[in-house]
Amino acid sequence: MKVVIAAGGRFHAFHLASQLEKRNALKKIYTGYYSDNDKDYLSERFVKNNNLFKAIDFLYSKLRFYKFLNKSNLHRFKDNIFDNWLSKNISQEKADIFVGWSNYFGNNIENIKKIGAKIIVESGSTHILEQQELLEREYKDFGAQYLPINKKTVNKILSEYNAADYIMSPSNFTKNSFLKHGVSESKLLTVNYGVNYDFFSKIKKLEPDKFRVIFVGLVGLRKGVQYLIQAWNKLNLPEEKTELLFVGNMLSDIKPFLKNTKTLNVSFELKKNVIFYGSTDRNTLAKLYSKSSLFVLPSIEEGLSMTIAEAMSCGLPVVCSTNTGALDLIEENKHGFIVPIRDVDVLAERILWCYKNQEQCRTIGLAGKSKIQSLTWDFYGQNVYDVYKKIV
Repeated sequence: MKVVIAAGGRFHAFHLASQLEKRNALKKIYTGYYSDNDKDYLSERFVKNNNLFKAIDFLYSKLRFYKFLNKSNLHRFKDNIFDNWLSKNISQEKADIFVGWSNYFGNNIENIKKIGAKIIVESGSTHILEQQELLEREYKDFGAQYLPINKKTVNKILSEYNAADYIMSPSNFTKNSFLKHGVSESKLLTVNYGVNYDFFSKIKKLEPDKFRVIFVGLVGLRKGVQYLIQAWNKLNLPEEKTELLFVGNMLSDIKPFLKNTKTLNVSFELKKNVIFYGSTDRNTLAKLYSKSSLFVLPSIEEGLSMTIAEAMSCGLPVVCSTNTGALDLIEENKHGFIVPIRDVDVLAERILWCYKNQEQCRTIGLAGKSKIQSLTWDFYGQNVYDVYKKIV
């Protein structure tokens, strides 16, 4: 069995490629983000890399082209460049399975079919129409300028869904979104992502100097940051004994909300114990997990956040929304808590319980750590490999 992968971003594509290489099933991965740091993990001979995409990202961020270019249109521009580049190479491949991240191969469907490969769409998020529905409401509710997903992009992704033999989802939450929008269950595959358990679990869990709640991810409306801040303010916990720590880049859509903007009759000042750390490297992230008491992720939409498994590997109890895919990883009250999206009251209640019951929280965290230790990337790789073998 030979598999070709096409992914315009990193996503979990390199994990997938590495696992297939271990099982002698990788033919090629087309990407734009392979670097020298990846060579120990994924052999260069299997990689077809296009450095143009890094250059575009540099121009957009470092030279502040974002002031002149709509980000939605930029993504479409990059995705089409990748698709066109792929078309110059894919017809030369011989493969049993083609795995393409959504929106990166739609112009090549006929070319892929000609090489005789089964087509699998790798969808790390919900059905594109579900994404649009959830995010449009969120942006509207909070008065942010919504940059809708380009209509041509939506149509392209829908055409990929229709043409594919299968669609791979990382969680039952994402799978159900495809069922909701009329995709046949026989076309849907589900394999949970893995985690680098050995790396995160080896970091010694420290006794936090205060009750620290950590959030990890892009700091924006999609991740439910607005609800977490409201819940934190509602609790009004002692500032000298508590901290809410945001780790990740801040997106522009959340900034008006953080400037005392009145939205949905909500107006407030950020408390002194709310810290925006910014992005960081993996080693520092592991240390931040180790110094925290609780991990919270109240996302509005995503497939299966890998940060949940990272936090569990570090022995943290988790509070996550239904829309993070966490139901596949944790059992309510045993490894953490699942809360409805957009529910400030329930989110605040769960955080408060953890604050008042910190010893029980530690026990929950250890139970989660024990649960997650088998869900490694090797475990993910074997599951994916077994699914692919059945398809072939």
